[in-house]
Amino acid sequence: MMYERTIPRYLLICLTVLILALIAPVSAEGAGPRVVQPGETIEVGSELLVLDLVNLRNPDTFNPVTELRRYKDDNRAKKIERVIGVPNDGYFKISDQALGGKYGRYFAYSEKDGLLEHSIIFSPAPAATPTPIETVTATETPTETGTPGVTTEATPTQTRAPLPGLIAVAAIGLCGLFLAAGRR
Repeated sequence: MMYERTIPRYLLICLTVLILALIAPVSAEGAGPRVVQPGETIEVGSELLVLDLVNLRNPDTFNPVTELRRYKDDNRAKKIERVIGVPNDGYFKISDQALGGKYGRYFAYSEKDGLLEHSIIFSPAPAATPTPIETVTATETPTETGTPGVTTEATPTQTRAPLPGLIAVAAIGLCGLFLAAGRR
């Protein structure tokens, strides 16, 4: 009797561990900030981006970057057009609203070191192209005389859920199923 109860428990534990192993990589995607290198071009859209600007620091002093500055004609001797404050250069959040439409080269600035030689380029993210909507129409195919016309319908392309999301939903469902079965 004891042997009969331990097999389902071990099976339940093994399946739960397997499900968690499938869920962990999915939930970890995109969790960390994107490390920015000097001179890199970053596409900024309406979604919030988290950037790591530590590589823009002065390599000798390693003081934090406190501002990103955009100069007229990308010339540091000319007037400053836009200043974006950087409260934490290891975890800096930015979107297209923060740029205010002023895309281009931004130079790193540190309060302790002054203007740094490193810069990054912000460019607008490509606009999402809308998926064309297919209209279902009945068409008549040409046939030989003496046979009735056959109508066919165009079927619209079906969209699929992304695989990681589908795995997570399936894993949660299986956990619930196993928990319900284990309580019986």
